[in-house]
Amino acid sequence: MFSNNNNIESIGRIFLEFKKYIELQKDYIKWDTAEKLTLILSALLIAIILILMGFIGLLFATFALAYYLGDTLHSLPLGFGIVAITVFFIALLFYFNRNRWVIQPLARFMTKLFINTSHDTKQQSTTDPQ
Repeated sequence: MFSNNNNIESIGRIFLEFKKYIELQKDYIKWDTAEKLTLILSALLIAIILILMGFIGLLFATFALAYYLGDTLHSLPLGFGIVAITVFFIALLFYFNRNRWVIQPLARFMTKLFINTSHDTKQQSTTDPQ
């Protein structure tokens, strides 16, 4: 009878520990998700700011180049036409290389963020002597 009570108490303690473990896992998932969302949103915000600033700089640079070419060629419309054609070809180049320049790096970033992060933290926790 005494061993039966010990077994019941042991099962009860195991159940309570399992319950704590589940709660800790839920908390870990929440924190991990918050961390990853923070990284994604900060990267997105930085990308948007850099794209806007780059666009504004490119706009001023193309206007300056167009006016320079217009003065050099003595034809302002010709200068703007040359710049427009150049920008069009650069846009085509970007469009045809969008997979290599945009999609693949973004996919690598997301994969690294969601898959390798948990593996890296496990490796660090086993190698770091804290």
